[in-house]
Amino acid sequence: MNYTPFLIIGAGPYSIAAAAYVKSLGVEVNVVGKPLDCWKTNMPRGMFLRSGPDWHLDAREVATFEAYVNERKLTSQQIRPVPLDTFLDYASWFMGQYALVPQPAYVTHLTRANGAYTATLDNGSQIHAGQVLLSLGFAFFKHCPSELIEKLPPGSYIHTCDTVDFEFYRGKRVLIVGGRQSAFEWAALINEKGADEVHITYRHATPEFAESDWSWVLPMARRTLDDHGWWRNLSHEDQERVRHRFWAAGRLTLEAWLDARVHQPNIHLHKTTAIVAVHRRSDLMFKVLLDDDSSFNVHHIILATGYRPNMDHVAFLDRPTILNPLETAEGYPCLDTEFQTNLPGLYVTGLAATHDFGPFFGFTVACPFAARVIGDKVVRSTTAPRQAGGGHRLSFHA
Repeated sequence: MNYTPFLIIGAGPYSIAAAAYVKSLGVEVNVVGKPLDCWKTNMPRGMFLRSGPDWHLDAREVATFEAYVNERKLTSQQIRPVPLDTFLDYASWFMGQYALVPQPAYVTHLTRANGAYTATLDNGSQIHAGQVLLSLGFAFFKHCPSELIEKLPPGSYIHTCDTVDFEFYRGKRVLIVGGRQSAFEWAALINEKGADEVHITYRHATPEFAESDWSWVLPMARRTLDDHGWWRNLSHEDQERVRHRFWAAGRLTLEAWLDARVHQPNIHLHKTTAIVAVHRRSDLMFKVLLDDDSSFNVHHIILATGYRPNMDHVAFLDRPTILNPLETAEGYPCLDTEFQTNLPGLYVTGLAATHDFGPFFGFTVACPFAARVIGDKVVRSTTAPRQAGGGHRLSFHA
C-alpha cells in the first residue's frame, strides 16, 4: 500500500491549486483524478467562461492566468470572454509549471481508521494518507427539483451536466428548463448545431443581456486570507445580501455576447412560466403544457436547474467511518476556518464549502485562497515536511 502525507481526491481547479501550493512548501502530495475531467466531459465545446483574466489558480501569484496569456501571446480579443478550451490549456500549463502529474484514476472507496485514511482506486490499488482533501466536482451535486421531476415522464429529461454533445440535437426540438446563463448558452449552442426548435421556460422575467460586473467578487474572496472566518461571522442578513448580489449578477444578467445568439427565430423564450404537465405522445415526442396555457412538442427536455451540495451523494465515502460521523448542515459539510471537517485531517473545498466560506467558493476566483488556507494548515499538521520551496519548478520569468 502506498503512503502519502497528503492525498487530494479530484483533479479540478481547486485540487490542482491546492496541490501546487502544498508542493511549493515542500510537502509530498498525491493527486488522484483525471485532470479537469468534469470540465472536459461535462462542459460543452464552444462554451465561454464568465470569469475575467484576474481569476487564476496560483496561491503564490506567479503562474497566473495573466502570466499564461503573456507567455502564449494571446490578445484581449482571444480571452474576452474566456473560451473553455483556453482555460483548459491554462490549467494544463499551470500544472506544468509545478510539475504536477495527477494519477489518472478514480477513488471508489475512502475509509477512515485510527486517525488515517485509505483510498481504494478503480485500478484496485490503495493509498494510505494522513490527510485528505476532497475537491468534489459539480457532477456529484446535480440538482433536479422533485416537484419538477414528478411532472416529467421517465426517460424524458437529462441535466445540462450530462448533455454536452450538441450534434445529437441536430434536427430535434428541445425544451430547456431554467433561466440562468447555462440555460441560455446551451440553447444558443444547441441551435448553432442545427436544432429544429429550442424552447426555454423560466419562472422570472427575461434577464438583461449586458456585461456583468464581477469586479467586487475578487476582493471578497481574497478577504478570506486575512480572516478565515469572516463569512461565517456575518449576520444572516448580511450573508443574504451578498448571496442576493450573486444571484442578481448570475440570474438577472446574462452575458452580452449571448444576446444575438439567443434571439433567433427558432429559439422561443417562455418567461414567467412553469411546466404544468408533460405527456408522452410517442416514443420520440413529448407534449409540454405550461401554466400560461401554451403547449408545444419536443423530443428532449434538458434541466438547467443547477447544483446543490449534499455529502450523502458522494458515493465513494465510507458510510460507517466517514458519512455517518460527518457533521453536515443542509447537506453541506460543517467546516472549521481552515476547511477541515469534524473528522481530523479531512478537508473539503470548492462548491461544497460555500455554506461556511461564501458563494465565491463555487467559482474559480477563490481557488488560490482556498489553496493557501488549506495548504498552510496541512504544512503545520505534517510532521516531516521537505525543505520549503522544493519539488516545484517555474519555467518562466514573472
